[in-house]
Amino acid sequence: MTMADRTGNGEWGIVATLSLAGIGLAVGSQLLVAAATLPLWYVAAGVFGTRQDATVRLERRLSTEERAATAGPAADSADSSSDVVAGDPGDTVSVRTTVRNVGSEPIVDLRVIDGVPDALPVVSGSPRTCVTLEPGAETTLEYGVELRRGEYVFDDATVRTRDLTGTVAETWTDPVAGNDTVRCSPAVEAVPLGGGTNDYAGEVPTDEGGSGIEFYAVREYQSGDPVSSIDWRRYAGTRELATVEYRAERATRIVCVVDARSSQFRAATTEQPPAVELSATAAERTVETLLSTGHPAGAVVVHKNQLASVSPGTGPTTRQRATNLLRATWQSDPAGAADARTIHGDPLDELPQVLPGEAQVYLFSSFVDDQPVDLVRRLRARGYAVRVVSPDVTAGVDTDAAAPDTGADDLATRLEAVDRGTRLAETRTTGARVVDWDLERPLALVLNDAIGEVGDR
Repeated sequence: MTMADRTGNGEWGIVATLSLAGIGLAVGSQLLVAAATLPLWYVAAGVFGTRQDATVRLERRLSTEERAATAGPAADSADSSSDVVAGDPGDTVSVRTTVRNVGSEPIVDLRVIDGVPDALPVVSGSPRTCVTLEPGAETTLEYGVELRRGEYVFDDATVRTRDLTGTVAETWTDPVAGNDTVRCSPAVEAVPLGGGTNDYAGEVPTDEGGSGIEFYAVREYQSGDPVSSIDWRRYAGTRELATVEYRAERATRIVCVVDARSSQFRAATTEQPPAVELSATAAERTVETLLSTGHPAGAVVVHKNQLASVSPGTGPTTRQRATNLLRATWQSDPAGAADARTIHGDPLDELPQVLPGEAQVYLFSSFVDDQPVDLVRRLRARGYAVRVVSPDVTAGVDTDAAAPDTGADDLATRLEAVDRGTRLAETRTTGARVVDWDLERPLALVLNDAIGEVGDR
């Protein structure tokens, strides 16, 4: 929609004309009387002037170059649409919007504002420009926006032009070709699995014979063995029946535990998401990946006086309930459309009671206090395989003792970073696999590092 307006109503020109003419007559200056006509010409240009015939074409390109260079093609969004660019919370998306004058006349005063989503802060450059463009010429707006959790669509650009006198302006919104959608929902390409299996058939090799594809052993034939498992080649040579066994493969039941106590609402900076949001995001992507490969998975969220859980399963209902629970976590909704129960005392004491006995546990916590360390010790004592993903909300703090003091607050923060590192080291001594999540790294790489082999239960 195009709107034309005029910057003045001409009253100032009449006042200026009368003033100059009056002064010229009073002092007898023919020059001032002649100059009094100039404002009238300017006003006439504004009154009778027409809109400038301006035609522009805009094209936008979005990219996460740093993420692509670090993680490679496998870390890109799972969405195959070329119009969607994906990243992790805190990633910077580079935006290049090209504006070209495709008309036949020069545009003297062209102003463009790109349609940046309100929820995405601009962290570098500017989505605005004011230029003069000759026919066929172009200019490019380059800026960066910081991702927030969710999906966002860029709006049409706002374009404004003025004529040579500056008295006639027109404003309209113009569609922008190219990319227009960013999604902050990081994908996990693969989740390797370790010990801690159940009796369901799956992808994790075990030390027992059964149905599978890898050879395990040959034993004496027993009545009732399937015909397809008989070693017919051996029978042809020895006339003795034998049964071939293959290495059994079991499914791994995994529970993602998210620490959502009040200490987890701390963020590294005011511009970055809090630890609880980072943990819930990582847990959500892990659960989705596990379920997509057929592994029973569930989730537990630990609040101050409440535990909310979704029991491990493989169906779409489990997926939806786990997603609802984890997305509600960083929005301070304890119930989260899942099974929740109020507890009295330390919630970490109650957690082992809601975990299946054969499950693996993935714990997501920033470890800014001692309780997660105590939890890992208890889980390991009960025989659980534990893996930890810990977002570093003390990132950027120099823990070098030789670093100069810049104030009591900086010193306290450095001490917190040192204490957190000590807690992670203590957690590793329990046999748990621990990944210290540097927030500058893509989430896909962090989870791939976190989910390597661990010892058997």
